[in-house]
Amino acid sequence: MTCRLHDPRSGRVSKSVPVNLHRPANTTILVADEQAFSRRIVRSVLAGLGRVLECRTGFDAVEAAEQQRPSLIVLGMNLSGLDGVEVTQLLRRAEGGLQYTPIIMISGAPTRSSVLGAVTAGVHEYVARPFSMKTLRTRAESVLAMPRPFVRTRVYFGPVPRAKTVRREVLGSGGGGSFASMICGVHHSRADQMLCPLGVNCLCQAYIRPLDKDVVEL
Repeated sequence: MTCRLHDPRSGRVSKSVPVNLHRPANTTILVADEQAFSRRIVRSVLAGLGRVLECRTGFDAVEAAEQQRPSLIVLGMNLSGLDGVEVTQLLRRAEGGLQYTPIIMISGAPTRSSVLGAVTAGVHEYVARPFSMKTLRTRAESVLAMPRPFVRTRVYFGPVPRAKTVRREVLGSGGGGSFASMICGVHHSRADQMLCPLGVNCLCQAYIRPLDKDVVEL
């Protein structure tokens, strides 16, 4: 993702500065999938991004997430006990920062309803099988390095959807505007460039206050 950000203190659009918040040494990734073979593939794709933990069921995924507090969770859709959507819903209702954990959903049945169901539950990314190793790796790197802001409405809590069409469908007609309830994905409090430790490089600005001259590659 690259962007040119508006600096409200100067009234100018600042130049893009590379921002990467991912630190592999401090990163734990939780992979939950029924099939050991699938877990091995995901582990190999994510090699080098951090320490990878594996579990098999939805209940195991929730327990491991609560105990390990991973930096990223990769879920298969069809987990036993609790499916991927149910796990996501439980985690988004968690506390102590766990509710902001990036989640990537992997599914072998990428219908429109399943995609919207996963996004509405609060996943960051939906990856359909069969997937390329590059696709999954790129999505994982993106959510780790460039945390998207979260938004809370009466019916939704989760990251701002990446695709604008999905954003409008999930968040309504106001999905492209200013959100009083938007939460920074970096410091997990109200999204405000003046409060953000990244300053003019605040990652929320492209979603809160897009300008005609802003360049946002999604």
